[in-house]
Amino acid sequence: MTNRQEDDLLIEAEADEESVPQTHRLEFMQYPADYTLRVLFDKWERGQLLIPNYQRGFVWSHTQASRLVESFLLGLPIPQIFLLQPYSGHTLEVVDGQQRLSTIAQFFSGDSPKWGKFPLRGVMAIWDGRTYSDLTLEDQQTLDDAVLRSIIIRPVQREGVSSIYSIFERLNTGGTQLSAMEIRRAVCSKEAYAFLERLNCNSDWRGILGTNQPHPRLRDVELVLRVLSLTERWRDYKKPMKSFMTSYMEHIDTLDQNSLTELEQSFSRTCELVKASLGDRPFHLRSQLNAAALDSVMAACGGRSEISEDQLTEAFGRLREDEEFQQLVTHTTGTETAVRQRIELVGALLEQ
Repeated sequence: MTNRQEDDLLIEAEADEESVPQTHRLEFMQYPADYTLRVLFDKWERGQLLIPNYQRGFVWSHTQASRLVESFLLGLPIPQIFLLQPYSGHTLEVVDGQQRLSTIAQFFSGDSPKWGKFPLRGVMAIWDGRTYSDLTLEDQQTLDDAVLRSIIIRPVQREGVSSIYSIFERLNTGGTQLSAMEIRRAVCSKEAYAFLERLNCNSDWRGILGTNQPHPRLRDVELVLRVLSLTERWRDYKKPMKSFMTSYMEHIDTLDQNSLTELEQSFSRTCELVKASLGDRPFHLRSQLNAAALDSVMAACGGRSEISEDQLTEAFGRLREDEEFQQLVTHTTGTETAVRQRIELVGALLEQ
């Protein structure tokens, strides 16, 4: 089993997955709020500005952060930020603008986790080397009163996870686009995500994937969710796959502890069977992992209580030579018909 990092879990691209339009209107209101930097800093200090757990942390360099402060001192225009206000509550979740808000908070407080004190670097000579407390009263007032336009997004009624997911996805404007699973981690409950993360550590599952290392962009956690959702609901599958999985993650949050335990045990049994029968990396049909082959075999096995290792080994050998199966896992893999047909095909072979 390999120990490589992100490139070790390359997944074959799937056709028709991103071509499905939104099927319902998102009902939310948006309005601008011209908060001054002092008001934003006060909100930050009081815990009224929340950084969702998907955010990557503060990554700006000292010079980048200093140049932002300099831009405010010079009165230059700064791009707006996006904040999400839940239907009930007064806190604001930072969708886009974390680096700018973190810079403001660190400079005003004079305390940076990266640099200790926060003197400006790489800026005009009159400000170079100065912290907020070293600035003239006039410059301090300029910063206090500077405005950073904020666009507040607020649902007009209580929304489900899928709708909030769509808002995050559409407003994800940062330099590195969030993956679908990173957005789910932000908008779904911590308990549901922790459950998936625990299953992702299963040793047989890691063997099936072919890597001991958790994927930094959560591709492996998303595959766990994909297997669980199709095992239970493949007959009712509706594309796109990412919306189907988001709905199932919301379902996980409704399960009691007994149901979660049964779901985990079922997943573990399936992983053990597949690993024992097919060995490591069985679904790397070519150079990359084929998610459609993985989900069809895992879902078909998970839906049957008594399958022997010999049955699965023989069935998978025949699948590798089956032209119809190869077509279903390499072309138009995200359609309702393809998903159902490939799982039905695996199930039929297992019953022979």
